Amino acid sequence: MLPVVNQPASEGLVVYGLGSVGQGIVDDLLAGGTAVDLILDRGKRGQSYRDIPVLSLDDAADGRLADRTVLIGLHNHYVDIKQIHGELVEAGAARVLTPVNLPDLAPDALTRPGYWLDKDFDYAAHKPDFARVRALLADEVSRALFDAIVAYRQSGDVADCPAPSLEDEYTPADLPRLAEPLRIVDCGAFTGVAIHKFLKAGYAIDSFVAFEPDAGNFATLASRDFNIGRRLCLPLGTWSSTCQLHFSSDGSMASRLSDAGDTVIQCVAVDDVLHGEQVNVVKLDVEGAEIETLKGMRKIIAEQKPALLVSAYHLPEHLYEIVDLIESWNLGYRFHLRTHEFNTFGTVVYAFQP
Repeated sequence: MLPVVNQPASEGLVVYGLGSVGQGIVDDLLAGGTAVDLILDRGKRGQSYRDIPVLSLDDAADGRLADRTVLIGLHNHYVDIKQIHGELVEAGAARVLTPVNLPDLAPDALTRPGYWLDKDFDYAAHKPDFARVRALLADEVSRALFDAIVAYRQSGDVADCPAPSLEDEYTPADLPRLAEPLRIVDCGAFTGVAIHKFLKAGYAIDSFVAFEPDAGNFATLASRDFNIGRRLCLPLGTWSSTCQLHFSSDGSMASRLSDAGDTVIQCVAVDDVLHGEQVNVVKLDVEGAEIETLKGMRKIIAEQKPALLVSAYHLPEHLYEIVDLIESWNLGYRFHLRTHEFNTFGTVVYAFQP
């Protein structure tokens, strides 16, 4: 963790961002006895929260951040945290912290930003797991990226946060090109974003089967014309077995299985559904259900050995568990890692046959 800079008694922390995560962080800090006397948020400039004034960063460029500690109250995939860090330092901030550092400031924090950020995950206890999987990565770019992700998720130091490759998710130019034509199984298809990315990268697609349980997302997916003759869109979730599970549906990319979900959906083991379907690419982005989904398609993977493109950022343990599971099947896969979104979101394990 970054050492936390103690503010003068007359000054509290500055929090950058007043979305749901930022509000929760402010509440946690105040409840733990840490003063917050300024919030920065361009969209809510001129307002206040918990009697704390809200300014834009431009408003604070007059020296109000000089020698101050700023905690970034954002945890998402679409904001460039390095850019924010640079702007805060330029405005005079002495130290910039991230939500990784929240437990140091508020040990009893109730805020759970989610995804890979889990204050109860013990990185030290899993050091052997990280070392084992790092050794399985097949290229130096993957190993360096792996090290940077692990370092950033422990320290919260923006300097450790790797820069993403934004334009080539599922189709990295520096990794082996997929065998064409593509015959895809897309689990967590959303509105067909991955299919569009394959087409944009110039791939010929023979067929795809897409699973998407969110009703709104599925309607958009099923209505899109990809100019692909053989396609099957199924309004189903994916799991290790065929069963019904609770689902939290909000019509976004973050719709997911959840015990507190507002609806019940039908989930399937892919092996129970696809018989005789030829598959050479499997893409998984199922909001934390990647391990269970892989287990539910072990037969297809063992028999056809498709390329596997598996999201590995929803839970901290997925950074090693996904590779561990596939490697345990002794199918000869070689593993690579790339990150395609800010803040180590969009991290994908690429598993290819030699």
